[in-house]
Amino acid sequence: MSSKANSFNPGRPLARFRGQPIYAPTWIFLLLPGAVGIAAIFLYGIYLGFTTYQDHGPALAIVRSQAWFIMGAILLILLGAFFVYRMLISLQRVTVFENGLKMRSFFLHTRSFSWKDLCGISSSAVKLTFFGTSIRTTPLARFFTISGPSYDVPRGILGIPKLIELVKSRINPLIWPRILADIQTGAPVRFGRITIKREGMQISRRMLPWSTISRLYTEGGFLVVELRDNSSQKTATIDIPNLELLLEAVSEIYK
Repeated sequence: MSSKANSFNPGRPLARFRGQPIYAPTWIFLLLPGAVGIAAIFLYGIYLGFTTYQDHGPALAIVRSQAWFIMGAILLILLGAFFVYRMLISLQRVTVFENGLKMRSFFLHTRSFSWKDLCGISSSAVKLTFFGTSIRTTPLARFFTISGPSYDVPRGILGIPKLIELVKSRINPLIWPRILADIQTGAPVRFGRITIKREGMQISRRMLPWSTISRLYTEGGFLVVELRDNSSQKTATIDIPNLELLLEAVSEIYK
C-alpha cells in the first residue's frame, strides 16, 4: 500500500483479533521437557568428555563427546525454531477501527487499510483430515484492495469468522450501491475471477449466458455454477470477493 493509504486516521478501535497464543500444554508437554532433555544431553556430553579425558586423554574425549554435543545442538536449533515460530504466530494482530483496519502479519509487518481502500473480502475453510476423519477446520479470509493486490489474513488469527462479519458490515454498505448502479446501467461488475454482465456470467475467459445456467450454490469451499447440460463450473470462494453481493447481483439481474 502507498504511504498515503497507510496514513489514514483509524479512529476508535472496535475489535482486536489476536494470533493464537502459546497455551500452557505446549509449555508443559513440549517446550519445558524439550529444554530439560537438551540440557541433559549437553550435561552427559560434558560428563562423558571429562571422564574420558581423565582416563584416555583429550583426543578420545573429543571423539566420544562430540556426537552428544552435535545432537544437543541440532535439537536446540529445532526447539528454538519452533518457539520463534509460535511466538511470531502469537504476535499477529488484526485490529478493526471505525475508519479501517490494521493487520500485523507473521513477519510482524503491519499494513493499514481504510474502508475506502478495500473493495471486498472473501472467505473459505480448510479441513484437516487424518485417514478420512476430520480433525479440525481452519477458516480463511482474504482482503481485496481497490489498488489491485489482495492480502490473506494470517491463519493463526483467532476469531476469523467474527472478523469477516465485522468487515462486511463496514464495507458492504459502501460497495453495494456501486454494484447496483453498474447493474442498472448495464456495466460489467467484477468479483475477482467472475464478471457479471447483462448477457451472462464470465468465469475467467469462459462466458456463460444466463440461459445456460440452472443454479448457483456453494459447496466445499467452491462456488458451483450448475449448467443446464448437467455440467458445472467451480471457483474457489477464497478467490471471490463479496460472494454474498455477487449472489444478490445475480438476483437483481433476474428481477
